[in-house]
Amino acid sequence: MLRSISDPSPKIDPVPTRSQPEIPSASFSPDRALNLRTLVALTFFCVAGGAYGMEDAVGAGGPLLVLLGIMIIPWLWSLPTALMTAELSTAMPEDGGYVVWVERAFGRFWGFQEGWLSWLCSFADNALYPVMFVDYLAYLRGDMTPLERWLIGAALICVIARLNIRGARLVGLTSVVFTLLVLAPFAAMVAIGIPQADPAKWLQPSNSINWSLLLSTLLWNTCGWDNVGCCAGEVQNPNQTYPRAMIYTVLFVTAAYLLPVAVGVGVDADSSGWKDGHFPKVAAMIGGPWLGAWLTVAGLISAAGLLNALLCTSARVPYAMAERGMLPCALAALHEKYATPWRAILFNSIGIAALIPFSFQEIIEVNMFLYATALILEFAAFVWLRIKQPQMPRPYRVPFGLTGAVAISIPPVALCLISIALSNDATRYVSLGGIVAGLIVYRWQATASRATEIEPTSTM
Repeated sequence: MLRSISDPSPKIDPVPTRSQPEIPSASFSPDRALNLRTLVALTFFCVAGGAYGMEDAVGAGGPLLVLLGIMIIPWLWSLPTALMTAELSTAMPEDGGYVVWVERAFGRFWGFQEGWLSWLCSFADNALYPVMFVDYLAYLRGDMTPLERWLIGAALICVIARLNIRGARLVGLTSVVFTLLVLAPFAAMVAIGIPQADPAKWLQPSNSINWSLLLSTLLWNTCGWDNVGCCAGEVQNPNQTYPRAMIYTVLFVTAAYLLPVAVGVGVDADSSGWKDGHFPKVAAMIGGPWLGAWLTVAGLISAAGLLNALLCTSARVPYAMAERGMLPCALAALHEKYATPWRAILFNSIGIAALIPFSFQEIIEVNMFLYATALILEFAAFVWLRIKQPQMPRPYRVPFGLTGAVAISIPPVALCLISIALSNDATRYVSLGGIVAGLIVYRWQATASRATEIEPTSTM
């Protein structure tokens, strides 16, 4: 179903942009298909998708540091980002999220840089899930050749891309189903494992701590709250839905990590064996091979659900940038039947497939460097808009005025800076190369836009 642009939802005056070629499908915008339930499920998969992915953190820092991190980081990192997202998404309820926020605060150049960084980050982030899918599949069928791994990952991407082209409503509903399927075996593992867990093992330190991998993994497993702002134009009653969804999901995600990890390390505290794909082995130790196999199947579903949710949100980034003339206008085309940015979805899918051969740990560190850089810009826009446009309608507002906005921004920005500082040289070179590429693309696109503007009309 297509929604006319006469939708009664509150409108925000757009930031003026340069003229750009007319987009044939621009007379329509996506349907507001996401309600509270589907937005909570979508957010859950944008952020977590179960305790999968936390295994590398245990391997990098040991049980004690990981459990402390899971209990502390949500209040310094997740909740501030979720509240910032709720305020800005209700103030500017349109697709594009952080691109719209930063452009409104700082102008076209910084809006482009935010979109570019987030877009690059989305390729790295989304590529983790086909890799995770193949890693968990290997638990069932054994080792696979690189070509087999790539073909299986590419097949998953094709299926998820098709779901996304069919629309956000289908993505939201499948996220609800995936959430139930993923949490069921973890609930069984926790219930069976609590009597077997030894609390003394929670205090066991690691002999060797990889601080960079530990922090990047913990932050990666609890990031993504701002991603759901990218589909604000497709959320029903965003003024009330966003704040409630953010609060519910922060509590939900924290429990979904803390309980399985606490039980898991209470049974197997040897951090040297903890790496991506280790949860099924721990589940088999707790309940037998049937529980290990069940958790593996749920891991496959989790990887598919994560890719499903994040492809939905990340594809709105190039779509919003193209609508603003920051990228070629072809990426802003909407599907004639489903009103989804199908070209942006396909373009992102191809980029994700290209990254499948890289390892989980290689991708995650680059992803966190780019994400941290982009998130600093988002919090800067959040605070600056409070100063620059204090009268802008904000149906949900972080309390305590400008002081409250600054206060909740300090912890996540500090964690971003620490994460960047701890990154290794290879991560810095790759990430800085991506940033430089963004400057070049911006210059090229700006030159192309000026050329279009001054192109003389045909003579008689």
